[in-house]
Amino acid sequence: MTADIFILTGSDDRHYYFCNRLIENFNVVGVITDAKTVYHTPIGKLKKKLCRKNLSYSIRNLLLNKLFKKYGNLLRKEKELAENEAFGGSKEIFQKKYSDLLVAKVDSYHKSVNNSHYIDLIRSKKPDIIAVMGTCLLGKGLISSTPHVLNMHTGLSPYYRGGYTNLWPILEEDFGFFGVTIHRISLGIDSGDIIFTKRPTIYPADNFGTVNTRCIKIGTELMIKAIRLVESGKAAYEKQWIKGKLFLNRDMNNYIAYRYFKMKDKFFEKYCKLDENNKLPELRIISDADKNIG
Repeated sequence: MTADIFILTGSDDRHYYFCNRLIENFNVVGVITDAKTVYHTPIGKLKKKLCRKNLSYSIRNLLLNKLFKKYGNLLRKEKELAENEAFGGSKEIFQKKYSDLLVAKVDSYHKSVNNSHYIDLIRSKKPDIIAVMGTCLLGKGLISSTPHVLNMHTGLSPYYRGGYTNLWPILEEDFGFFGVTIHRISLGIDSGDIIFTKRPTIYPADNFGTVNTRCIKIGTELMIKAIRLVESGKAAYEKQWIKGKLFLNRDMNNYIAYRYFKMKDKFFEKYCKLDENNKLPELRIISDADKNIG
């Protein structure tokens, strides 16, 4: 079986890198970008900003973001530098070679990729598999558009789910919990049945940006392998065995960035020493080697 693939993704170079690699390997019938964005009315934006958990929590986050703005900017620059080195020019390549595959960009009129407008566009292409990287939480209507909806999560599920999940292990001082996951989409957050997980190699000079970009490259190749398994009818899924830790985007603020910069050098130094002495935790990893594929 040669599957028809539809891609849902974001709008940065890392997302276009993911697109380009899949297009090089499969029959991609359509792409929707900007799928992470959810547009709100001005009142909706205010409610979103002030109703996260509770009002006091929201105000605290706003103050911390202002007080530690410098560190938030530094973290963004660190991540942008790593991504530019790893994926720079990917958007231009897509626009030059594959722009005819762009079905739509999520816009402010339709609000979200979960809008029936986009669901109808996807269904019109009759894909066998939807491959996802960097979108908002997908709803039931979109998930039911095809039998196979696979997501690349830049975090090691089920241990770390949600957002910034290759940053939080540093803050939590959890050595060995960096990674990437390919899983079937469910209505939960990164909670679907798993095809692959993998931990990256870590180096003393690493930072969040370099680790996360490495995981994106690894995850893209694992997504290619996962799609091939689905095409051949040999895909095996494993239910997540624990709930793990869940971090939402609202849990991130500039004070977290400040803490990260205070501890990252010692963290990576200790990580590498533990790795050298085979003292990283023995986690359950669902690897491609276990499934007898190259």
